[in-house]
Amino acid sequence: MLALAALALLLAQADAGAAQAPPPGAAAPGSGKVSGKVTLTGLPPKLAPLPVTRDIKTCGTSKPDESLEVGQGGGVKNAVLWIAEGPKPAKVDKLKVTLDQKQCEFMPHVVAMPAGATLEIVNGDKLFHNVHARDGDRTVFNYAMPVPNHVIPKPMKQPGLLHITCDVHPWMRAWVDVLATSAFAVTDEAGSYTIAGLPAGKYTLRLWHERLGEKEQPVEVAAGGTATVDMQLTPR
Repeated sequence: MLALAALALLLAQADAGAAQAPPPGAAAPGSGKVSGKVTLTGLPPKLAPLPVTRDIKTCGTSKPDESLEVGQGGGVKNAVLWIAEGPKPAKVDKLKVTLDQKQCEFMPHVVAMPAGATLEIVNGDKLFHNVHARDGDRTVFNYAMPVPNHVIPKPMKQPGLLHITCDVHPWMRAWVDVLATSAFAVTDEAGSYTIAGLPAGKYTLRLWHERLGEKEQPVEVAAGGTATVDMQLTPR
């Protein structure tokens, strides 16, 4: 009887521990955040539209230059921010991030993803595209995509910053930033961002923007707290 009672106690403790455990992918109890806004100091430059030279029926006659998008209050869209010493990506082998092509534009213009996840490249047009990814001068992949709605899954195992172009439609441009941490964010139209799931500690917050360059700033995160870090960038 004593043995059965002891076994019942152990099972009850195990059930209680399982009930208290956070679900997979959930932030650990007491984890903190870094939040803020990225803004431009001064007036943004006026960027000319990019000319469209072929497939005008689908693509239109011009496309906006997305290399610098500034909203009300000077908020900078599409800046990538990440914690240099942040948590390493875990259990992301089934995570899928989409890069689509619609009306001869890459959507979204900037993709950030953790190393180990899969980039799903989609041709949403009824046109021939090719997706050419370069890390500096080195070609990482170059896929011909003649079939509408065709999807190519590309596992992104190594961190790196990839410049994406279409050799058929030279105005098409995008960036894929593969990061060695799961602690990252991309600023929205207002320049706002939030990076969650950080254990308490001192970190380095890093920023990259395709036109405005790079910046970094130290930040300290308290357990369960939110550290506010705003960054200002100089027009160029």
